[in-house]
Amino acid sequence: MDDIVFYQLPVLVGYFFFMAWITPSRYLPIVSSAVGTFSTFRMLPVVIQSVIKPFGKPFKVTPKGSGNEENEFDAYTFACIAILIAVTALGLVINILPEWSQVGLGEFSVVSVYWAVVNIVVLMIAALICFERPRPLLDSFKTDEPAWVRADDRSFKARLVNLALDNGILEVTSAPGIKNGDSICLELPDFPPLKARVTAVVPRRSGVTCLKFSYSVEGECRDRMIVKLYTGNYSQDIHELDRPAIVGGVWKRAFGEAPAS
Repeated sequence: MDDIVFYQLPVLVGYFFFMAWITPSRYLPIVSSAVGTFSTFRMLPVVIQSVIKPFGKPFKVTPKGSGNEENEFDAYTFACIAILIAVTALGLVINILPEWSQVGLGEFSVVSVYWAVVNIVVLMIAALICFERPRPLLDSFKTDEPAWVRADDRSFKARLVNLALDNGILEVTSAPGIKNGDSICLELPDFPPLKARVTAVVPRRSGVTCLKFSYSVEGECRDRMIVKLYTGNYSQDIHELDRPAIVGGVWKRAFGEAPAS
């Protein structure tokens, strides 16, 4: 136990702080590990196939990528993860109960229990990804520009903080009567009025309210939106992870409620 505290614990703490330092907006310990676990199971068959037969078939399968757009449930990955969860839980129960334990008395340490539980949690989050419906890969841009919102006979000012080719996010200090599912019309700089639908209303601790919306544009309007997004000097950098929103989304998904997109 002393070796674990004096040697392994400092390494783990140093690793987490190092990852948080070099990837402050990309790394979330448990969730990032779950995504990596899911990717491992999804990519492993393709990697093995490429080793056995390296020529003749292009390597194009990516986790929840273009090769899986027709699937809503990843049965193969879920089965692999479920088997590992069952084996880990069974081994934990067997070695905790003295009557069933296969190791000597006191040899199954608290650290082993801790890592087994962590592995089960990571695998369970990875299993939730198997139920996530693949979405088209569309670039999302950080905008930060003024907008005017009209809904029925109401209108108010907002700040457009995020925009993609089919959705976006508005920040408002007051959204009178706006709720999920409402139809709104956005007036953006250098763009025709854009009809959209509110998909989520999320209050923030800072006092502002985020209105997530989706929309559909076609033809010339779509072309103008593409020009606006890719020539508007917008940023795709993630400056800060919204950790409460991520944890809330995972919690909702765990109990069968799809988080707002």
